[in-house]
Amino acid sequence: MNLKDILKEIEDTKTVANQDLSQVDPRARTYKTGQVNSAKTKLEQLYINYKNVMLDNAIFILVTGAESGAFAKIAKSEFKCFEQDGKLFYKDIVKELNPQLYRGKNMSSSVFDVIGNVVEDKMIELDVIGYNAITFSSKYARTVNSESEMVELVQQTVNDTIGSEVIGLDVLERISKLGVNSGYKSKLVPIVLHSEDESFIDGISSNLSNLNGRVVKIAAGDVKLKLDTLVSLKKISEDTVGKALKKIAANA
Repeated sequence: MNLKDILKEIEDTKTVANQDLSQVDPRARTYKTGQVNSAKTKLEQLYINYKNVMLDNAIFILVTGAESGAFAKIAKSEFKCFEQDGKLFYKDIVKELNPQLYRGKNMSSSVFDVIGNVVEDKMIELDVIGYNAITFSSKYARTVNSESEMVELVQQTVNDTIGSEVIGLDVLERISKLGVNSGYKSKLVPIVLHSEDESFIDGISSNLSNLNGRVVKIAAGDVKLKLDTLVSLKKISEDTVGKALKKIAANA
């Protein structure tokens, strides 16, 4: 099934699921209530189906370099790509933590218990059933003095324990909601994940390939590492970004 067909079925099912039961003849209300509940259950599965097909159609475009943010902005505004800060998943976890828990503190099992609870909620949102639980170990023992340091620690912990492919699951959860609301039905779903942290972008590429083999790396602006990229751009403009995306699509 393709995105277009799923969207049609979602709209048809919504019509049943959103019925106003207060306007139904009392003699038929039990039957109609069953119909509505069944439609709501079906909708949940259709949303999952839509997300899964988006994954099948996706191409992960990993962009790093000094101009990675500029590339992502143009790709979204001018070429309708989906885009996300590559580290947003980790940043959102840290936002759920009270800074008093970690700022200026030595990391301990009690702090990691709280992190683990937040991660558990995130996994439920992503429909992930089985994963390795977050636990404290000596390699995470350090003093954290800022939010950015906490993000780096959460990133390390999540990647070590669960795997960085969770970034792909997270962005799919977000864009699938946008896609349903906007009626998105393309046969190719370009997802730009960007970060100036070159080692991070280089490191997540293999794990994202576990979700979908279509993963490409782009260097945008100055980079320090020698990366295996499909395209390297020194100048970022609508023209250069458009040509890069055209090349990516041709190789998809």
